[in-house]
Amino acid sequence: MTITAPGIYDGMKELEYHADPCVLPSLSRSIAVTIIGASPAHAYAEHPRLGGTPKTSIGSGDEDMDVGSAIHAAFLQGEDRIAHCPVDAWRSNAAKAMKADALAAGKIPLKTAAYDNAMRSISALRKWQARTGMFTDGKAEQSVFWQEDPELWCRARLDWLPDDPAAPLLDLKTTGGLATPQAWGRACFEHGADIQASMYPRGVEHIRGEPPAGVLFVVVETSPPHAVRVFGMDPVAEEVGRAKSQAARAAWSQCLREHRARVELRQDPAEAWPSYPPEIEWILPPPWVVRAWEETKIGGIGRAVEDPGLIERMIKAGNMGG
Repeated sequence: MTITAPGIYDGMKELEYHADPCVLPSLSRSIAVTIIGASPAHAYAEHPRLGGTPKTSIGSGDEDMDVGSAIHAAFLQGEDRIAHCPVDAWRSNAAKAMKADALAAGKIPLKTAAYDNAMRSISALRKWQARTGMFTDGKAEQSVFWQEDPELWCRARLDWLPDDPAAPLLDLKTTGGLATPQAWGRACFEHGADIQASMYPRGVEHIRGEPPAGVLFVVVETSPPHAVRVFGMDPVAEEVGRAKSQAARAAWSQCLREHRARVELRQDPAEAWPSYPPEIEWILPPPWVVRAWEETKIGGIGRAVEDPGLIERMIKAGNMGG
């Protein structure tokens, strides 16, 4: 299937979406995150239509990610994509055979402990769903393709597209840690949730003609008590996400144009995708490193603090690091 017209595509398989069926290589949220967080060269190496390779299995081999994928499939679509493998490790030949059979059948193999946690998380989500009414009116796993201009295609895979065009989009996340603003709040920016909160509503508005009320992130813990919490992006986070998305689109368009020009000239297209800048980057220590050094005692006898006012000067200069 080749996508030649913008729209919302229901029923597209996960692997087909991730292979990018668009008529031209398209910009996804994950590729935008890679452009901003690393470089266009890294995005080129990752993209399945450029330097990367399409996924061949819904299993990733990373247990935390596979638990998250299994929870997604079972809760959002009700699909039986979880294969319980009653083992504690994949070391034995029998365990390896069970894993291979599950992957060949299009299922996600989970060892007993991971399977139990996934099922408890799914149960917690269903109870939360019954209490809140969220994830009820709409469709799961919708693939959205749109054009920013004739040569710039973008795509998004929505966990939940509500029937009401004005309602917020819903995105299901799992965490092996705590669903707190401090813990998940830091992780969400590392994984580009601010870019997602900008790209997804923009794509849906392109198709429906009406902007949804942002994105709500529903986070479920994959360990007891399997608590569920909902997060949204505040206006500052939304503004940052929009700026990042705009920068990613500009870089993607520029690199893709140069890529096509190099292909026509029979030159290496990878050269169209620049890597890290050549300038030296000076690393500033975060405040906890400086504080830890100021409080260090060597061998229990203490030490002279050569510069006790370092933190104060960093604060005045506005250079407190990350």
